[in-house]
Amino acid sequence: MNLLLCTARFFITIFLLIVISSGASFSQYGSAQDDTVIAYSMSRPPVIDGRGDESSWQEMPWQPIAQVWLPYGTPCDSSDFSGRYKVGWSATTNLLYFLVEVTDNIFVDGFIPGTTAEVYNYDIVEVFIDEDKSGGPHVFDAVDRSSIDMGKNAENAFAYHIYAPFPKKGSVTTEHFAGDIAGSSWTNIRRVNYGAHIPEFALRRSGTKAVWEFSLIVYHDTYIDTLKNNDAARSLLKPGKVMGLSLAYCDNDHPGKEPKVREKFYGSVRVPAAAWNEHWKNADYFGTVKLIFIPINQIDKKH
Repeated sequence: MNLLLCTARFFITIFLLIVISSGASFSQYGSAQDDTVIAYSMSRPPVIDGRGDESSWQEMPWQPIAQVWLPYGTPCDSSDFSGRYKVGWSATTNLLYFLVEVTDNIFVDGFIPGTTAEVYNYDIVEVFIDEDKSGGPHVFDAVDRSSIDMGKNAENAFAYHIYAPFPKKGSVTTEHFAGDIAGSSWTNIRRVNYGAHIPEFALRRSGTKAVWEFSLIVYHDTYIDTLKNNDAARSLLKPGKVMGLSLAYCDNDHPGKEPKVREKFYGSVRVPAAAWNEHWKNADYFGTVKLIFIPINQIDKKH
């Protein structure tokens, strides 16, 4: 009996050590989006005005943006920042719809493409989407070994860095920029504005709260950023479709500091410490979203 007891204790100890050590590599603070986020169909597409007051939005569950990717694993201080989002879709418009709500003590804007610091050094929302959840690198259409680790297809996934100037309190803006990287290598890089992928956009500010509401065209990996017409690359949204999806928020709390530098990076999914800044280049760490067709008034209130 003593031998059996000791053996059992040994294996239990090993099991606990494995669990603890693996868990230690992930952020221990804050909640994360559901393992599979359910995007419900919207019988009536929302009016994109930055309010999110339609009944279809009210029925949908919030997903947190509460994992601190930078500095990795630190607590998410609600007095500094809190964020969450909702996602739905419409078969009528063939669009995804997002509602993002952020409370931040200081909003920093002023980004000018090609002139100021990179867009991620300002207060922005990021949407990472992998149309077929294939994972893998998605920065370049690499043609040689020097950049092959950045991918062979830049449109394998999209990393939308969504910037908009913050309006005055109580006001709204529709101006927006959605930056990503394309090209074949670091010596042949293109910084593109995919603002047209977001056909409807509104950012509304009320005190320390800002609400982004926007629609998004989903493209698959045949998209070519240099073509004027990519209608053939547009993905058909339908029930049961599974995609890679994460959201993030870049936070800068020093508007007078130059050059601008991102101070906090919040994400909606848990990632290992080594992958705190991998989303922009590797879709392996994206979360998961599944499209469901269901009448909006039948959504389980418990979600």
